[in-house]
Amino acid sequence: MPTINNPQDPNSPLFVTRNGRLLTNYDLDLAPGHAYNIDNTPILSLNTLGVTVINSNLRSVGTLNSLEVGGDAIFGGFAFFNSTLARLGIGSEEPAAAIDILENNVEMIMGSPTVNVGTVGTYSNHDLALITDNQTRITVKNSGAVDISGDVNIAGTLTVTNIVADSRVDRGHSLQFSPNLDSTVYGLGLVWNATDRSRQFVMMSGPDRLFSTESIDVAEGNSYHINGQQVLSDTHLGASVTTSSLTSLGTLNGLAVAGQIKTSTLAFNTNLSVSDAGVDGKSSVGLTLDNAGLFYGSTDHITVGDITAQSRPVRIFGPLSVNVNNPDPTLQFNVDGDVSLGGKRFTNGTSAPAHGTFNMGDICWNTNPSPTSYIGWVCVMPGNPGQWAPFGQIASQ
Repeated sequence: MPTINNPQDPNSPLFVTRNGRLLTNYDLDLAPGHAYNIDNTPILSLNTLGVTVINSNLRSVGTLNSLEVGGDAIFGGFAFFNSTLARLGIGSEEPAAAIDILENNVEMIMGSPTVNVGTVGTYSNHDLALITDNQTRITVKNSGAVDISGDVNIAGTLTVTNIVADSRVDRGHSLQFSPNLDSTVYGLGLVWNATDRSRQFVMMSGPDRLFSTESIDVAEGNSYHINGQQVLSDTHLGASVTTSSLTSLGTLNGLAVAGQIKTSTLAFNTNLSVSDAGVDGKSSVGLTLDNAGLFYGSTDHITVGDITAQSRPVRIFGPLSVNVNNPDPTLQFNVDGDVSLGGKRFTNGTSAPAHGTFNMGDICWNTNPSPTSYIGWVCVMPGNPGQWAPFGQIASQ
């Protein structure tokens, strides 16, 4: 075919045959409605590639209305479609299930690798976490353990082979026991079933109370309380405990009684305290035997014996002294002051009494005797001081 150009003009059109093909240095522009054909078959029109064009090296396409791939496909170098196994691998060139995702060296699958069984989880040896709000709610460990964070509501029956309570888990709510239509709260509580017998800490009726089959041991330094008041510790009964049926006591450091104390032999009818110093009555104290008085003391007098049983003898063994702090141990009876014997008063002085009331027969012993003086004086006429006469003249030497 001849060359169509002007050798004098390098930009003149060129349309020649070369090596079995047509060569031109200008664009070819077909009229509307026409197409490029090969063997009378359209291969390219204004808006269509011919159906016989099945291979290309396109690097980009516009927005596709649909895409159908008859074999394997790779998208972006990370999404792999295996047409033979009908599987999609993201990050995995050999997907192990219908959908296989490989990220951060963790391989996750979703599909049904086994007949009649759906599978979701990790294909590699890693944990599986289920999240909501970007928070881990359920974690399935690669060991098979399952950790759940949050409340679990079960609308049905929970059947387990074994339950192990982890004491490290904090409870956010109280442990509640509620009755139903066929039962009450009685008999509900904590039960430990052992091979020999069960141990219980449960609610009982008649009256309502917590019942334990075992001893209750509180830690050192703690105690039992009622209504916020301590009633019993390891060393003390609470101040609110005022009544008991104790039949024995240890060694008391002290004893204070606001009312009556009774034993098989003694009765103290007074406010009484017992200490190392002795028995102290606030107003009076008495000691009786078979309701007969043995001893009575009050703020104004002391009585030994009983006025209704004066025939009962009182025996004192050892020296007796009255108003003498340091009595003479050689004397059996020592009195600092006047005495009365048989209704007669015995006093002493350097002369007959000059004041005081005396009766006939009272005697005043002379505390300063001398030769020719008298042993004492005797009251010969009652009065104040009465009339006195000397008796018992002392001989001169």
